Amino acid sequence: MSSFKNAAQAQRRTHRERSQPAHRKKFGLLEKHKDYVVRAKDFNKKKRIVKQLRTIADEKNPDEYYRGMIKSSIVEGKHTTVRDNSLSADALKLMKTQDANYLQVKLQAEKQKIAKLQSVLHDTRHEKVNTHTVFVDSDSEVDTFDPESLETPLQKEQQPREVHKALCKMKKQQYSLLRLRVERAESLGQAAAKLKLQRTIAASKGSVGGTINKKTSVTTYKWRKQ
Repeated sequence: MSSFKNAAQAQRRTHRERSQPAHRKKFGLLEKHKDYVVRAKDFNKKKRIVKQLRTIADEKNPDEYYRGMIKSSIVEGKHTTVRDNSLSADALKLMKTQDANYLQVKLQAEKQKIAKLQSVLHDTRHEKVNTHTVFVDSDSEVDTFDPESLETPLQKEQQPREVHKALCKMKKQQYSLLRLRVERAESLGQAAAKLKLQRTIAASKGSVGGTINKKTSVTTYKWRKQ
């Protein structure tokens, strides 16, 4: 029966939507049904959003209060948040010192994990050549000893396919983890260096000037002679 249905569908006429009539070319392309579906979905989506916003506005409590309202205001039509500058310079310096110590601790921990992974994976990219020392009882056995008579471990080609596939997958996961840890260590190092630079500039008490390169957006600092 399926073959008859397919044959019947193949002989059916393809119904095509008409184009814009010649006397209406000035109005542009004639909207097709698929275009109407896209436009209707977009219109209904916007309609639902407006309805939700109107419901939220109607149900809003006029006595509603948040602590963030104290530090926020409308300046020239833009919503801005007032920064709290009540902390002293010594308090800010202490906070940045604690942040720097935290970053150093995390950086050292990442370096230890990277070293541990590298110690496990340092020989996986190259085929390792194994050596086996055999002890015999006399000199005559040394001359007659045949190395091929010993049982050798399974080579890569002799390993079961499932085992080899699982090992390759595990190795790939380990290298991915190593790459992520290296990237995290680099980002922590950059953050620590940036924080150290901020502390140095704050301790210079105005004896440092900075120039910004417009092409690279990199700031170069120069210390004045004391």
